[in-house]
Amino acid sequence: MRASKQPATGSATYPPPVYAEAEDRRSVPPAGVFWWLGSTILLGAVLGAAWWLLAPTGRLFGDPTSADQWLLRDLTFAGLGLAAGIAVGTVVALRLALPAPTARVLAAIGGSALGSLLALGVGEGLALLLGPHGRDGLPGSDFLLHSYGALAIWPAAAAVIVFATALIGLARRRT
Repeated sequence: MRASKQPATGSATYPPPVYAEAEDRRSVPPAGVFWWLGSTILLGAVLGAAWWLLAPTGRLFGDPTSADQWLLRDLTFAGLGLAAGIAVGTVVALRLALPAPTARVLAAIGGSALGSLLALGVGEGLALLLGPHGRDGLPGSDFLLHSYGALAIWPAAAAVIVFATALIGLARRRT
């Protein structure tokens, strides 16, 4: 008995799709990196406006001439940076299993550092343009950040959360 069909042995069907090369999933499209970088920088502008509005001696309340409130102004910036760092770090940590986590993490942490600088610039710029203004004879009464270490809180908090999540994931895989 002869088969009525000839087997398909042509080059078009070999190798079967099961044995085809896998796509490269180690890279992330540039749009993803730009999204992480841009969104964290934009969040910095929002944080700067929030700092200007919510900080004591800022736009809504407080007396710029009262030295008791100057530390609270810096602590408000640090607290907003910590909240942003926790938010960004958590979102990045939830996406560690996706392809190319290194580029995503570096873009988010770098964007957080730039966003922190932008928050400082926006907050101080709004205070320069719209007030409140300090007294000329009283140093420190202007709406400025005096504790520049607060700039590092946002990227540091995001990096610590991502690091801890990656370490916990690595420990779970080993057991």
